[in-house]
Amino acid sequence: MEKQQVKTILKSVVIIAILLIIVFGLRAQSVDIGGVPNELKSHYVDENGLPYFSEMDSYFNYRMTENYMDHGYFGDTKVNGTGWDMHSYFPSGRAVGDYQPMIAYVTSFLYGIINMFQEMSLLEVAFWTGAIVSSLAVIPTYIFTRRITNDYGAIAASLIVVLGPNYISHTFAGFFDTDMFNITLPLFFILFFVEALKTDKLSYRIIFSLLAVASIALYSLSWTGYMFYVAVMVLVMIVFFVLCFYFNIEILEPFKNYGNKLEWLINQKELFATLIVLVVGLIGLLLAVGVGGIIEGITGLTGGFTLQAGAADVWPNVLISVAEMQIPNLVTGGLVGSFLANTGGVVNGVGGIVCLFGVLIVLYTFVQRLFRLNSVKVKGDTAKPHKSKRKATSVRTEQKRFSVSLKDIGSFGSTDEINKSKRHTVLYLSLFFVWIVSSAIAVTQGTRFIQVLVVPMGICAGIFVGYAVDYVKNNVDNDKVLLLIAVIASILIALPITQIAYGLDNAMTIGLVVLVILLAISAIVIYAKKSIKDSDVSIKKALVVVLITLALVSPTVCGAFQTTAATVPGSSDPMWFAMDYVKENSTNDTVIISWWDFGYLFQVASDHPTSFDGGSQTGDRAYWVGKSLTTSDYAQSKGILQMLATTGSNASMLLSEYTGSNVTAVHALDETLGKSRSEAQKILTSKYNLTNDQAKAVVKQSHPSNPNNVSFVLSSDMIGKAGWWSYFGSWNFDTLNSTNYQYYMANDYVPIKQNTQGNITILNESGIIYQAVVNRGKNGTNETTAQMETIWDNNRSKIDLNGTEYNPLKASNLICIENSYLTVNKTLNKDGNYTLYLLGSGDDYTAILMDNNLKDSVFTRLFLLGGIGQDTFELSNMQDGVSVWTLRDGSSNSDDAGSQ
Repeated sequence: MEKQQVKTILKSVVIIAILLIIVFGLRAQSVDIGGVPNELKSHYVDENGLPYFSEMDSYFNYRMTENYMDHGYFGDTKVNGTGWDMHSYFPSGRAVGDYQPMIAYVTSFLYGIINMFQEMSLLEVAFWTGAIVSSLAVIPTYIFTRRITNDYGAIAASLIVVLGPNYISHTFAGFFDTDMFNITLPLFFILFFVEALKTDKLSYRIIFSLLAVASIALYSLSWTGYMFYVAVMVLVMIVFFVLCFYFNIEILEPFKNYGNKLEWLINQKELFATLIVLVVGLIGLLLAVGVGGIIEGITGLTGGFTLQAGAADVWPNVLISVAEMQIPNLVTGGLVGSFLANTGGVVNGVGGIVCLFGVLIVLYTFVQRLFRLNSVKVKGDTAKPHKSKRKATSVRTEQKRFSVSLKDIGSFGSTDEINKSKRHTVLYLSLFFVWIVSSAIAVTQGTRFIQVLVVPMGICAGIFVGYAVDYVKNNVDNDKVLLLIAVIASILIALPITQIAYGLDNAMTIGLVVLVILLAISAIVIYAKKSIKDSDVSIKKALVVVLITLALVSPTVCGAFQTTAATVPGSSDPMWFAMDYVKENSTNDTVIISWWDFGYLFQVASDHPTSFDGGSQTGDRAYWVGKSLTTSDYAQSKGILQMLATTGSNASMLLSEYTGSNVTAVHALDETLGKSRSEAQKILTSKYNLTNDQAKAVVKQSHPSNPNNVSFVLSSDMIGKAGWWSYFGSWNFDTLNSTNYQYYMANDYVPIKQNTQGNITILNESGIIYQAVVNRGKNGTNETTAQMETIWDNNRSKIDLNGTEYNPLKASNLICIENSYLTVNKTLNKDGNYTLYLLGSGDDYTAILMDNNLKDSVFTRLFLLGGIGQDTFELSNMQDGVSVWTLRDGSSNSDDAGSQ
């Protein structure tokens, strides 16, 4: 290896090391939980001062890793040789034998390495693992892009890809999920595969092909969607061969040039490399995930396009309520927002509109290059030049680098050079076109797939930077043009800084200062009398190319800074303390039931099983838990909870078998769960035509005689999620759709003295204020009254439409609770669809407006009103924003216990 090559490699190593420090440092910033006010931060860290995980899947991955390190397999036990998790989907539990184990393997490996030097708990290692592994994505991103463009482009691509909004928001410190692998391993796969297609040496071709197989095999242990990249590369090669044949590019030589077919096959480099990857890859995947894993991966490709379906079978599909499964906007934030990077839109997610513009230019240039190459002719001779005329190694190395520009066209010395350039052009055009289109299609199924799209888009944006840098170096000599480029780049650098909402107290000022400084430096350097030469590029051009690079990466870097600077843990002390209470004060048969979001945390913090969590979002649980919250029938809610905690889905499955219909089964259970056993049995025989034996068998499951204890957990976050749990709990099984119902809560208490009027803002949206106008009477009387009205935010005047008051949130009922006593419960307006709750403590009042369908719901009566007026549920523990309820014995559906 020549000295210049060593220098080039060392330079790349240094650049990669610096990039690793930058991207890891931004991810590590989340440990400061900057989105939490300083006075409250102590509530968001555990007893060791470590912030709680930022989302709930982290607790499941932590528990699986703990299982693996404790007894060598995932889950609590084994059923028929398969790992089985008894903490989830209780009482049946669920299989975790197909759990993607890479996160546990890597974390346990890091745990072993770190504890060789200092003591660190598994929880602490897990907290940092995502930030460490995801930062390593810099390596394949930089290498892959540097093989196409220059250092500037490779640096830009690395920052845009590895700090992409939808990637860093799932991989900062405290986010312990499989997303950490979603760029590193796929990019290694694509890097090695492309190198196998390009190399002229058979040994390298085999090595790179095997490395590609190893990368995708490892990825198959990391994410169920690994087959996406296999499908992408298969499509890439199909498009590649079609384009090559269309443009008459020689990729397959005649058989007659070789002694046998095997020799011919070995020398057809693209075809041979593809076959190696497919054949050896199939063997590797069989070893890694088995036949079932491969079939699941293939079916998952088509199954991914059903994520937005409203129903799974007849049951509602909870996945449509998950934020990252929502269909994204194209762009968010208007004109200024289009220049920013965030998770709000597709354009924002790939680095902003400037990056998108760069990607389109690169794709167009690839197409233009291909058509230009098709008509190029050989110039010069093909003889090897004399040693004295050969160029330096560094120059030859740069010439070997594929160029997306058109400047080399017409300077080829042989037909082989032209053909090679055509093949590489078609390869990259096929790769980026198929990759981007496939990723864009995936994005239609949810925002989480933007992190897949940002990889090819970010690399293309980096290529654009490299292309722009080369263009400026070689073609722009006019100082006015250089200054114009510098001014535009400086504005693009400063704009994202001015928009940082968290982490910088004076972002606007800082951004403007940065702009002024950059403009001043640009003017001074460009119009300096003497141009300081650095190699063959003047310092003024060096400044401009640096500004171009920063302009493309500024939105992404600023967006990443804001994401980790605004981090708020997914839980806090009240939730954890509530689970501590359950752990210490509940029997072993206690099952925790709540909406699914905190299920994984409940399992870790309480060491008790749950009925509903992030792993059971399809099937019957969403309906039954939603129903237990939405219904106004306490007996029915209790019956649902006891059934889920004790026999799970057995009653529903048995009824489906007897009636031949899931829908009929649900209707039967809806009607009987609030009834006694004897009443339920009579209804099943008389109305649903079950035999006595069948009815007894069903009731044995739906009305268990010795039910498990239940901890029913209600929390303040469920107020904002009411639209979803009411939607699923009110699911119409005949039409397979539903309606969601909402709570609107005032943010603050407003002082309102006796016999005075006060206004409580409940909602401020799109310049319109929805407020409760309260006329307070005397304490302990029924004189307090209130009504909803809408006013303009700018002038506080009432809103009239054609002479009619605009009041879409008109209240039909008023309920007032003053100092824990119900003082008012009356009808206001029969035309309204909402109920207004006033809650007064002393002279301070707040308000809750809710859809009438939630007025008497179990959630409203328990969580918002403290359980007044019922004796079915008993408050066992109360924390700030979290309440734990248990079921009282002896209520409606527990009679005739021996009837079964």
